[in-house]
Amino acid sequence: MPRSHHAAADASRPAVSTREALRAIFNRNFTVVSVINLLVMTAYYLMFVTSTAYARTTYHVELSTAGLTAGIMVIGCLAGRFVTGNLLSLYGCRVILPGGLLLYSLSIAAFFWVPNLPLLFVQRLCMGVGVGIIGTATGTIVAYVVPHEHHGLGISIFSMSTAFALALGPFLGILICGYSTYTVLARTCLGIGIACIIIYFGLRNLPEMRHRHRPFFALYSYIDPRVVRFSLVALIACLSYGCIQAFMTSFAAERDLTPAASLFFLLYALMALVTRPLTGRLFDLRGENIIIYPALLLTSLSLTLLAHSESSWMLLLAGLTLGAGFGNFQSSGQAVSLSLVSRSRFAQATTTFFIFFDLGIGLGPYIFGFLVPSLGYDGMYQALAVVVLGSLVAYYFLHGRSAACRA
Repeated sequence: MPRSHHAAADASRPAVSTREALRAIFNRNFTVVSVINLLVMTAYYLMFVTSTAYARTTYHVELSTAGLTAGIMVIGCLAGRFVTGNLLSLYGCRVILPGGLLLYSLSIAAFFWVPNLPLLFVQRLCMGVGVGIIGTATGTIVAYVVPHEHHGLGISIFSMSTAFALALGPFLGILICGYSTYTVLARTCLGIGIACIIIYFGLRNLPEMRHRHRPFFALYSYIDPRVVRFSLVALIACLSYGCIQAFMTSFAAERDLTPAASLFFLLYALMALVTRPLTGRLFDLRGENIIIYPALLLTSLSLTLLAHSESSWMLLLAGLTLGAGFGNFQSSGQAVSLSLVSRSRFAQATTTFFIFFDLGIGLGPYIFGFLVPSLGYDGMYQALAVVVLGSLVAYYFLHGRSAACRA
């Protein structure tokens, strides 16, 4: 149920210790889907960070064209997320999750028979669709198997798998390509896909999600309008993270900070891993405002630090600040989305939030990249710091005021 429906019940329920909350969260299904999400996202980032260089080297195309091999994976991920919410309602996670894993593994296997660039685009698109299906399915399963009163902590812990993959994937991708070949990298990703299919059979007593009365062609069957207002905040905030991902390498090279840049996302992930259990517990006890407002402020501060980074320590400090800020906005944002809908709409709520989340990450580099020639990277990041402050104001009007009234 939405949080307002649970307010009275939650008020009368005695508080439980963190140890008891963790015991309730770490059931068999939670552990299995977290491992699947970790492995899939690691393989995704393995290919994502190396796709542009591979296409440019293999097919001798311009940088913008080669970059489409990565961009089209994001498009596929958005498409996969969009359809998955309703498919989960129609067929349940027992069909959709293994279907996504199979599509993901087959699309990676298809790489070994790709003879030209257009078919590489198709292969990357299918892989992105698979990632979108798997990510939405695992996130929805977690929403069902974690007790409602522990959603903040449970989803924060689950999302740590994505944060860890964000650091591990690029590191392994660069390492493999530096010491071996792209074929070895693709075989590694295929092995991960097959391993995830095997791990899937460890799930037991999966929750029932099917609601066949929903019309297939109705938009309401795929997204939930109640989550759109909050998701607009996520879209605005994610513009900044997309630019950090896309331009970090070039920005660091321009300022002779490449060694520090290689640790930037590792420190981001480390800070997210350290702080998410605490912020998740605070979310459950005090509500979302105590997390979202500081998270957006810290994200804006990290962009300001990044814009003025002239030394390695300042760049690394920006990474730590980003992990404490944006890293916690992501996990808390998903929990907020689930609090706005009934249990039967968890799949659509997860889909809606991550569509806007991924769209912001994808649009950011295209929109703000035009500022670089005139303002430089520092001007672009400073402009994004202001944009994130704007998302904080938007959050207050679109969700924060009503959340404060319900608290």
